[in-house]
Amino acid sequence: MPTIIDVAKKAGVSIKTVSRVMNNEARVRSETRRKVRQAMSDLDYRPSAAARQMRSGKSTAIGMLYSDPSSGYQSQLNHAMMQACSDAGRYLTVGLFDETKRQWKRQLEAFLDRTKVSCMVLVPPMCDSRALHDCLAERDVKYVLISPSREKSGVSSVAMDDKRAAREITEHLLQLGHRRIGHIAGHPDHAASVLRRTGFLDAMEAASGRRGTGAVVSEGRFDFRRALEMAETMLTAEARPTAIFAASDEMAAATYMAAGRLGLSVPRDISVAGFDGAPIAEIIWPSLTTVAQPYGGIARAAVDILNRVEPGEDGEIHTEKNIVPHNIIIRNSCGKPPRHLREAK
Repeated sequence: MPTIIDVAKKAGVSIKTVSRVMNNEARVRSETRRKVRQAMSDLDYRPSAAARQMRSGKSTAIGMLYSDPSSGYQSQLNHAMMQACSDAGRYLTVGLFDETKRQWKRQLEAFLDRTKVSCMVLVPPMCDSRALHDCLAERDVKYVLISPSREKSGVSSVAMDDKRAAREITEHLLQLGHRRIGHIAGHPDHAASVLRRTGFLDAMEAASGRRGTGAVVSEGRFDFRRALEMAETMLTAEARPTAIFAASDEMAAATYMAAGRLGLSVPRDISVAGFDGAPIAEIIWPSLTTVAQPYGGIARAAVDILNRVEPGEDGEIHTEKNIVPHNIIIRNSCGKPPRHLREAK
């Protein structure tokens, strides 16, 4: 196993210089810093987390709070964060959190006191909580925002382009010949919901020349039962859509159930597309066309930002806005619209 001595020899510098680089001290020339980091990479050297913690008196873990651990999005991101932390020689400390409770600040302070974390990742919807931001700032806890609805000065963020992804998957449905398309939107308070709905409407407007033409929008709020009701309402309408794009894979699965209850077949009678790339997209039949969230890329970018600040040091995180590329996965849930429902061209 390589040591700090090996890194110093390979980089041609002193052990103290290597230590300064690992501690992100400013008194190191950029070229020297590059040589040391290259040597660490070549040797696959990873500083001892225990030693770093002993020096700083704080945990080297990265904290993350969840309000709904059953959420497919949060569970997927949780797994990706654990992997990213492991790859970086750190740990992930997760806690349940409910900002709607009156004692939420006491709950947060208890988490920080117990875990001693000095770095955190804030996921939606907590990434938009100014009160939470202020509380973390008071405790000198550095944090990164995941998919915030607005940028915060001095704070870095990581996200995918939800608006573009929603537009692209809607365009896929349009290319198949669909002109009347339903959209089951997420929770209106979530930034991602607004962006996905906007992307959907942009694609529909570009195809028709008029905003809202051919578009049917209902609010599923990322809830399976509510999405089931919205899908049934759409599918029993006199002029029902020939395709439905749901803002999450779970709501797309609810659309499958609604179609089945009504004796409709996917994709013969109704095409369905989702969003997230959750495991359920591959399990349901036919397999679901969806936008695959870049969970791994988001997690690695967030950890990389936090990893540049050594716990216990005074260095600040440089403000960054990272957009991680997404992927559209075409599967078997989408086809051409039923002949008897196609609009005359």
